[in-house]
Amino acid sequence: MKTFKTPNLSGKWRCPICKTREKKEVVLVGIVGTRDGHNIEAEQIHLDCIDLLYDKSMGLLYQKVK
Repeated sequence: MKTFKTPNLSGKWRCPICKTREKKEVVLVGIVGTRDGHNIEAEQIHLDCIDLLYDKSMGLLYQKVK
């Protein structure tokens, strides 16, 4: 997973987890249903906001976002 030192703050972007525009390290997370060949739309999310769980039985990484 590639990280970026600061988010792209163009537009009205806010981290979907903490709802802030803080200039902290971010990662791009692909959006389900947007893949077109080798391209996929992605959302930038603060790295320190991510708290993933792993369901080994389903091979699924996830985080519930409120």
